[in-house]
Amino acid sequence: MPQAAIRQEEDDEFLSKATEQQQDISPQGAEEALVSVNAAPAEAIKKEPYYHYTVDTKDPDPWLIMHRTKIIIVIILLAVAVTGSILYKDFQLDEQTKAIVAAPQLNDLYYVDFRVIKNNLRPTEKFRMAKVSDITGNVVTINFSSYFYLQEHELNEAIRYAQLRFEKFFQEKRHNYTMVELQSLVASGAIVLARRPEGNMLDGNVVVPDSHFKSSSIFIPGKKENLAGLEYLKFAKMNEKATLALTKFQESAELGFAQGQVNLAQMYLNGTAVEKDLQKSLEWFKKASIQAYEPAILKYAIVCQQVDGCNIAEFYQELVQAGVNIEFTKQADIRATTKAFERALEEAKVKT
Repeated sequence: MPQAAIRQEEDDEFLSKATEQQQDISPQGAEEALVSVNAAPAEAIKKEPYYHYTVDTKDPDPWLIMHRTKIIIVIILLAVAVTGSILYKDFQLDEQTKAIVAAPQLNDLYYVDFRVIKNNLRPTEKFRMAKVSDITGNVVTINFSSYFYLQEHELNEAIRYAQLRFEKFFQEKRHNYTMVELQSLVASGAIVLARRPEGNMLDGNVVVPDSHFKSSSIFIPGKKENLAGLEYLKFAKMNEKATLALTKFQESAELGFAQGQVNLAQMYLNGTAVEKDLQKSLEWFKKASIQAYEPAILKYAIVCQQVDGCNIAEFYQELVQAGVNIEFTKQADIRATTKAFERALEEAKVKT
């Protein structure tokens, strides 16, 4: 038999059975079944409670009413804590600045607000960095950076990106300030921050040019003794070490080493391990100056202003007669000695 005929026969069989079942259901049974089906959802609806939600914007959350005071107190305490931490940090930086300026060391860095020092500046010329390049008695020599910065935090960026390691980052012109003048700059707000490197590093970056740490292997009489004196001088707070430093500088100076002579003069100038004597200090500065050692010439000019009867013009004349080129001192801020320098230079040119 074909498949289509088989399927038709099966359909007819199921259809006849469904018809027989439908005939067995009475009209009354059909109505009861319909009523039961329609009644089930109604009963389910009656069992579910009905809620009517309303939102009253004028009525705040009861939890907020109960804890409102506590929340306000917590917010106030947080604001006070944040403000206090900021003020305390500023206080620490101010104290750090005062301490560093009160006891300066070589390579100390100052953040300077130049608007306090000068008035005729461009809008973008606000902050500069300064570095302590020399200390002679109570006179501190600093060099300003060649660049101005618009905001204070940009000075930190200059350190972060190691701009200070370049030789020409700081100008060659020297500016001399007494300790009192530096402290007045701090009080006036010109020096807003002072920082002290560790070695040649600050914030993990080089702030002193690498060339400053290069040493020559050439033998020079007195150099070894001078280096030994510098090592002893690091522990100058101990009397024995300071005395050893003085001895080594004395040996170096007598051998004619210019740097040793300057260091010995510094010992007499500061009264370290020896009685303070400005005259002896000038003598050793002068001996180093005759060798055309520039730091000695600049230091002599500074100390000479503090000694009665010291004639800076005669000193310059002696240097010129000895063949020492003193043109570089024009870059130095020798202040009262500038006219004497020009006079000595003119007289020397006339004689030659």
